[in-house]
Amino acid sequence: MSVSLLHRFTRAVSRHAMAWMVVSVLAGLLWQELARLLSPLVMFASIGTMYLTMVRLDQALLFAWLRRPAVPLAIVVSLMLVFPLGVLGLFSTGLLPPAVATAFVLTAATSPIISVGAYCFFLGTDNELLSLAVLPATAIGVLTLPLFAAWVGLPGLTPGSLALTLFFMVGGAMGGALLTRVFIARPQIEQQAGWLDSIMVVMMAVVAIGVTDGLQALIVQHPLRVVEAFVWTGLLNAGLQALGWVVFARFGRRVAASAALVNGFRNMALLLGVLLGRVDADLQLLLVAGQLQLFLLPSLMRVVYGRLGVAPANSVSGV
Repeated sequence: MSVSLLHRFTRAVSRHAMAWMVVSVLAGLLWQELARLLSPLVMFASIGTMYLTMVRLDQALLFAWLRRPAVPLAIVVSLMLVFPLGVLGLFSTGLLPPAVATAFVLTAATSPIISVGAYCFFLGTDNELLSLAVLPATAIGVLTLPLFAAWVGLPGLTPGSLALTLFFMVGGAMGGALLTRVFIARPQIEQQAGWLDSIMVVMMAVVAIGVTDGLQALIVQHPLRVVEAFVWTGLLNAGLQALGWVVFARFGRRVAASAALVNGFRNMALLLGVLLGRVDADLQLLLVAGQLQLFLLPSLMRVVYGRLGVAPANSVSGV
């Protein structure tokens, strides 16, 4: 394949990254053998995605946000304290079915996805700002998630188990990114933006396919329960994003969209990792559906964010 064809191929993959994620979920549901094969690779693909976003951080923009710490700090506080407490208040009203209410609280109390940078590249949100917010929010979540879980009657989550998983994921990605930047400057890395975007899409597809393992049988046996789970988790994700946008709109559209993204997109893979097989079937289904929303919603989000004035700036890499 010629260089020009390769370049066009990587641009096409990057341009349709959000659509590829939806296709990946469908492929996993239809081809459960592939989902079972890729399921053990989900955590490693997540680490790889996180590495690719960290290695491309713009140091100047990162330090610019460090000189304005109030904004990332406000995002952290709202993510890990204000919004979870609000959802906990909704839980206390008794208006929601018990499993739904529990899933809502656990989701809102979970730290944002660590690989948020991948979505930043494809949606136009601020990778540097969110990198500063996500890491401390993740550390805080190790302590606060077990507390929120206990409040909704789900004891057993310990800071130690969460910290070990997070240390493995974050430490591996961050350590690799720092080592890479010692030997390769960012301008050289960005020259390969098209390839890096394509590799990122592949890794996200591995995660999207892997998490569908076992879901096909559940859909066949209990289709209405599955539909209800997707409706509830879709409403929660959209509601959290809307709250994030409204609260941070005063800082500009890109900051508002960034806060909305991480408020809706929580680290469901981590939550599933510590709860899978330990909770009842209804709650587990809601958590799995919440994970799949991270792959199904971005195509719609790209349209909505674009209409709100937030879009990827790098047209060269196809986004």
